[in-house]
Amino acid sequence: MTKYLLFDLDGTLLPVDTENFIPAYVKSITRYFSRLIDPQRFSRQLIASSYAMIGNLDPGLTNQEKFMADFFAHIGHEPEQLMPLFAEYYERHYQEVRVVARPTPLARQIVEGAIKKGWKVVLATNPVFPREAIWQRMQWAGIADLPWQLITSYEDTHFCKPNIEYYAEVLERIGAKPEECVHIGNDMEEDFPASALGIRVAIVDDCLINPKNKSLAACCFHGSLRELAQWLEV
Repeated sequence: MTKYLLFDLDGTLLPVDTENFIPAYVKSITRYFSRLIDPQRFSRQLIASSYAMIGNLDPGLTNQEKFMADFFAHIGHEPEQLMPLFAEYYERHYQEVRVVARPTPLARQIVEGAIKKGWKVVLATNPVFPREAIWQRMQWAGIADLPWQLITSYEDTHFCKPNIEYYAEVLERIGAKPEECVHIGNDMEEDFPASALGIRVAIVDDCLINPKNKSLAACCFHGSLRELAQWLEV
């Protein structure tokens, strides 16, 4: 029996082309830090430390701690100097990236409808960003004020997609069994691995990411966000 719906954010509830979104974000934050750090060096280290965070499976460290440890080991500036700037960037300048998003009222309709039907909802977005950045994207999608059971962010999560440890941590934090959950995403590389734990996976294909052209036959659903609403009957 389904009790929880685990929603991905980017490309799922918030339609966005990742090929445009990530470069726009890197360009925006790099420009902000260019007064202190050479742009090429900053952007290169930002990406390298993000991959280091994703690949680090130490359960004793949050994603934030993993990212910052690698970043500050290589960037040549002290945390006390840069951390306030990171906070200021996300609070005041991150919204520049909104231009590449294509919000749809379907997102709120689906999540509200799911809640009305008695399902508990989790925002299972890849926790590679700070809570502030995730909250802003939730605002763009029109879903920030809804009663989420859990929102994964890099401050309080210890693993990232596509590692199955991420999904195991989500299950542990909400106290759910795999068979009680459906994970709804758009990325066969990052979202489908949830199936390895027995979580059913539904794929929204409006912004499908499937570089290896994997079959969608094993998904419990695949189709557009509008078709997802019909499938969920919300």
